Amino acid sequence: MELKLKWFHSHRPLATLLIFVIVTSIFGVYVAFGTDWLRGQLLVCPGCNPPEMLQVDHYTVQNNTSNKPTMLTMWLFGHGPAGKSLQVQELYLENGPMKYPGCQWIPYNESSCLTPFTVQGVNVPSQSIVPVSIDTSSQGIYFTTGQDYRFDIVTDKGWFGDLIVTYPPPGLVMTEYTIGVDNGQSKATRLTLTLANMATTPVTLVSLTLKDVTPYLNSTSYSFPMNNPTINQPLAATQATLDTLSSGFYFEHQHTYSLTIISSKGLNSTTALNY
Repeated sequence: MELKLKWFHSHRPLATLLIFVIVTSIFGVYVAFGTDWLRGQLLVCPGCNPPEMLQVDHYTVQNNTSNKPTMLTMWLFGHGPAGKSLQVQELYLENGPMKYPGCQWIPYNESSCLTPFTVQGVNVPSQSIVPVSIDTSSQGIYFTTGQDYRFDIVTDKGWFGDLIVTYPPPGLVMTEYTIGVDNGQSKATRLTLTLANMATTPVTLVSLTLKDVTPYLNSTSYSFPMNNPTINQPLAATQATLDTLSSGFYFEHQHTYSLTIISSKGLNSTTALNY
């Protein structure tokens, strides 16, 4: 089943940047971003103008014809000014097989040690989400339950590192959201989510947790039991609506919220909401 991803820039869950460092060196421009959601994304981008970069929006890991988990698809979101794009050329698994015994990982020179997964024909325009797929069995790699996998992505304009994939993936992930005000109300309490099933079997939304993570606020987490909907097909999507009015939780403009999606199968999925 085809999964159609919609994009609304004004409501994109971008994380607050905590660290922003630019160092000019023989490698060009080095930018370090540290956030709760991006988890240490790195960029070395000679000749481009930050913040043109990539982020993993969501991903799936499916079994191959031998019923082993090797089919990785990552949906990459391109940050940057309108009209810009990045062409994906290779993916490196940081803890993957070495080209020769004793080879040591060298920062920003993965090709000297790691065997790449070559990617062809994948172009990620700014403000777009594009899938890129590899079969890790070509290097004898099979995903193991409970393990994290760190990937580096080489594009035509730079290297993007520390992109983390966990197996198994989250059961449900958010692909779109809106925040609104109900009729007769003065404050925003209505959250509508589009959820996609990242598992290979039916998954039910169990609960949602919200917390205001705007800097300098020490806010309380609110948990909301849901027990629906159930998404039966992998990669299928449906909507879920939460009204927080009875809890006393309200969305405020210019605030950032952490949303945790707890599902019946797979890991929890945490992302950011901006209002």
